[in-house]
Amino acid sequence: MSSISSRTGILACLSFIFQISCAKHYHAQGIVLSVNRPTQTITISHRAIPGYMEPMAMTFRAQKPQDLTNLTPGSRINFQLKVTRQSATIRNIRIEQFPTADVPIPKPEGQVSIGEALPDFTLTDQDNHALTLSAFREKLVAVDFIYTRCPLPNVCPMLSANFARLQKRFGDKITLLSITLDPQYDTPQVLTDYAQRWRADSRTWHFLTGSSDDIRKVAGHFGVIFWPEEGAITHTSSTAIVDRAGRLAAVVEGSSFTSQQLIDLVQSFLAKN
Repeated sequence: MSSISSRTGILACLSFIFQISCAKHYHAQGIVLSVNRPTQTITISHRAIPGYMEPMAMTFRAQKPQDLTNLTPGSRINFQLKVTRQSATIRNIRIEQFPTADVPIPKPEGQVSIGEALPDFTLTDQDNHALTLSAFREKLVAVDFIYTRCPLPNVCPMLSANFARLQKRFGDKITLLSITLDPQYDTPQVLTDYAQRWRADSRTWHFLTGSSDDIRKVAGHFGVIFWPEEGAITHTSSTAIVDRAGRLAAVVEGSSFTSQQLIDLVQSFLAKN
């Protein structure tokens, strides 16, 4: 019996060594769509993983429960995918850190946390109509912050292109709010011209302006700050999802994510109801 046990142990050891040696590791990037901590799983809209799979939305199991700490819908992450013959797990999850300015950036005032209700606000749309956030209760709402004179093609124009894709993909299933950070220049007429550039449907995609104080207060709720600098406006970027109950459901920082990842994020919320 001892001989059999010994052989069994050796075979088990060799099997373990074989699995370890055959494991493949891939570095990947993605946006968190949802986190299920009880099952230790996370759904990610990831970019292409070279040598393994095309970009897609997929659910993975985290190697350690603590890997899911601090992750919320919209978090942009880097992670390592470990693939063996029996399973695929992810580990070394890191939330992307975005470069800071040369000067200290103040914290946004009144920033709302994921899951909290957003304070109501009233701004003016491109048709010169007063519009409140609460008017869209029971609708899924996406919010971004842009300005029409933005000189950087990979920031405001990229954000607007993403919203154009959302409009085309979801139609009236979602409301889009693009809030200007340059209210002194971006009057309703200027925003009307900008909306036409993007073929925005004014029934579902609203471009909003207001007083500087109101814009700053609303931006702060979404974690966005901005300031004038050398004839332009320097600002942080966030694209947010507000759920049907008026709560902040997700925030995606920056502008370098793909439109498909934003589509996947919106789809994940629409699928819940």
